Amino acid sequence: MDDNGDYAPDYRTSASETEPWMYRMPKVPHYYGDAVRQAFVGAAALMLLGAPFYANDLQIELPFEIIGAVVLVAVAALTNPRTRGVILSDTLISGVGFVTFELWALTQYPSSSALQFGLRQALALVFMFAFYFSMKTLRSMAQNQIGEPDAALDFHKDEHSQESDSEHEQEAAAEQRKMWKEQKHHQRWEYDG
Repeated sequence: MDDNGDYAPDYRTSASETEPWMYRMPKVPHYYGDAVRQAFVGAAALMLLGAPFYANDLQIELPFEIIGAVVLVAVAALTNPRTRGVILSDTLISGVGFVTFELWALTQYPSSSALQFGLRQALALVFMFAFYFSMKTLRSMAQNQIGEPDAALDFHKDEHSQESDSEHEQEAAAEQRKMWKEQKHHQRWEYDG
């Protein structure tokens, strides 16, 4: 309670309510599916918005772009830390997307405009990051590490807590010496006075 008799605001609650929604989501150690999900949704949006600008023949390529965007969004929605098949499909789709858009950007470079090349290259980079994070998740899943705390961090935390314990002991000992010195000075002052 504060001076007026009102209950003081709980700053932890208000801080968590002001955080962006993606930071309030629970974190699963060794799981990078959230980054893959964001990359897939971003790639789908870039594919649909950029298709008129980077496609060579829009009538032929547009159905593949739309179906590809639907598949990306569907797989992004299904991505979770418990299903190995979805993580594997994330890896395969991101790898195929990376290779496809990179080859398309480089093979069509001589006949492409700067905008076409830039959009294809941007999509290739988005798929490359999705491939990287999906491979990290797949590796962690193969090693049964998803959801397990990082042993190196625990070791560092234990080491740090031992250091802080010894620091507290040193501070307490210094405080005790200071107190004894003050008592000795006070006793000497009383004896001399």
